[in-house]
Amino acid sequence: MKSFCIINLNVFGETLAKTLAADGREVLIIDGDANRVTPLADLVTNAVIGDPTSEAVLRAAGAADYECAIVCDADNVNDCLLTCIELKELGVKTVIARAGSDAHRKVLLKVGVDMVVFPEQDFGERLGFTLARDKVTDYMEFHGYKLVELAVPKTWYGRNLLQLAVRNNYGVTVVAVTSADGLAVDVSPDPARIFMPGEQMTLIGDDDAIDRCIRIMGQ
Repeated sequence: MKSFCIINLNVFGETLAKTLAADGREVLIIDGDANRVTPLADLVTNAVIGDPTSEAVLRAAGAADYECAIVCDADNVNDCLLTCIELKELGVKTVIARAGSDAHRKVLLKVGVDMVVFPEQDFGERLGFTLARDKVTDYMEFHGYKLVELAVPKTWYGRNLLQLAVRNNYGVTVVAVTSADGLAVDVSPDPARIFMPGEQMTLIGDDDAIDRCIRIMGQ
């Protein structure tokens, strides 16, 4: 997607708008608070001060001309829902909304929102997973699979993927290896590549395989 309408400029929305604009995307921002809109006006394609729950405001701003709209305020559930409904009725192709609770998430999905994000819960789960496993430094989860970064175990030093038969023995795939100094990343490493001390590796696999792999490695 190349064009985005960001609604409600809290920290989440502001960061999203800045990131997308810096990436060269067309960005429309809408918020009822001029103090939030004005500082970003020169960074984005278009900036509008107005009530995003109003169909007239959304229509006048040209929200329907953007491929994706993201409603970032989860604090006022009614306003969030109303804005999403108005965006859908205007014909916005993809509507994404931030939820503040599981109940809020369910209602958003019922009114036709295409994707619901719950950054507080998602980050909490992600942080909890990494903190509970000493050498796991990062992870993300999608559709039943985990992408996990962890330290290469000492027993792998001096050996390669072919010798270790990682996929057969562990049920996971090594998709990247990061050097000990963190400066070089080898994506889709050669099976004959030798693991070196201090390196980090990124694995992908289903939940059971990743959890089993971590236990076997003593992480």
